[in-house]
Amino acid sequence: MKHFVIRLAALGLTLTAALSLSGQNTFQLPNNGFEIWDGSDISSEPEHWNSFASSDGSWASLASSTHHYRRNGSRPGGTGSHYLTIYTQSILGIKANGNMTTGRIHAGSLSASSSDNYNYTERSNADHSCPFTATPDSMYVWVSFYAGSASSTAQVEAVLHGDNDFKAPNDVGNGSLYKGRAVAQTTRTTTSSSQLQWQQLRVPFVYDGNSSGNYVLVNMTTNVEPGGGDGNDSLSIDDIEFIYSAWLTGITVNGQPMEGFRKDSMAYAVAVDDTSMLTSAVVEGETEVDDATLGLSCTRLSDTSARITLTVTAEDGVTVKEYSVILTTGMPEIPVSIAGVQERTPFVVYPNPTGDVLNVEAEGRVVVTDLLGHVVKATECHGTQAIDLSGLAAGVYLVRYSSSTVKIVKQ
Repeated sequence: MKHFVIRLAALGLTLTAALSLSGQNTFQLPNNGFEIWDGSDISSEPEHWNSFASSDGSWASLASSTHHYRRNGSRPGGTGSHYLTIYTQSILGIKANGNMTTGRIHAGSLSASSSDNYNYTERSNADHSCPFTATPDSMYVWVSFYAGSASSTAQVEAVLHGDNDFKAPNDVGNGSLYKGRAVAQTTRTTTSSSQLQWQQLRVPFVYDGNSSGNYVLVNMTTNVEPGGGDGNDSLSIDDIEFIYSAWLTGITVNGQPMEGFRKDSMAYAVAVDDTSMLTSAVVEGETEVDDATLGLSCTRLSDTSARITLTVTAEDGVTVKEYSVILTTGMPEIPVSIAGVQERTPFVVYPNPTGDVLNVEAEGRVVVTDLLGHVVKATECHGTQAIDLSGLAAGVYLVRYSSSTVKIVKQ
């Protein structure tokens, strides 16, 4: 999924593709950090997520016993107050895997491996469906997994599917029903049921289906095998994040590939033949994915040098990467020490929790979103800047800058 973009570097010219950020666009899962719950009891359901307690099917009443709990705390480096833990339980001698979904659990059979047991999107019910049209590139999720057996495998999967009541795992092999899928799996991370050992799983979305993307169905289970594992196996989950690419995979100047290019190296220098090339060089950038946009600006630094800035904005409109290319008629400096190329200032957000005013230290675009991924505030920061949050309801929000995200609480 690569898109080749060509821009002509001209003195003082800025070419930046316009990106529309509709308030209806959703780029992250609702309540993806499990901070909001339907009730005060630790066995209530996380908002926008569903357990056996809200299942349907012939055996729903039998399966409705608690298989999950709200836990206090967060994954390493997290700023949240809660995370989710799901458990395997034995019911009438049959092991029922811990299960949580953005859709609905259908408990149709006492046989764990029956095709009448599945999770599904119920489009007619807003509580059991999650509309979603974006195309994330990866899924990151924090987990801690205890299992009695070293071979047990827990799973977190996200399926982007069409306008249908998609069933998992039943419909996973039908490419006409889904667009893409991300599957994160892990064997146990800890051998003690009382000791957490967190790790972050990072997996790509594989877009091998033929359907449009209308909904996302996310399912979490303590075992990929129905009825597998042992009673009391437990999977703790926190901060599921969809990642959108803003990387370049190549830069060329006048048709010549950038020597030593790496997508995570942001500064380069190129010697050109004469000063006329400072205003007429053709710079080409290749984005890693088709849905990223590329903007280009040129700044004259001196009589013998100019800086080309390639700004890549991901589909979510929040993730931004900047590459700098210095064109010079003299010998270029080592790329990482180019004069005039400044590192981004540290990203600092305070106070947290906050009231009506949030202070942000950054150098560039800062975006505040709700937990659904809707952009509620956006501003260009230069040094320390105050952001007015007085119009926002109390709750949890995400503050994003470049590739960094900070979770804040608005009181």
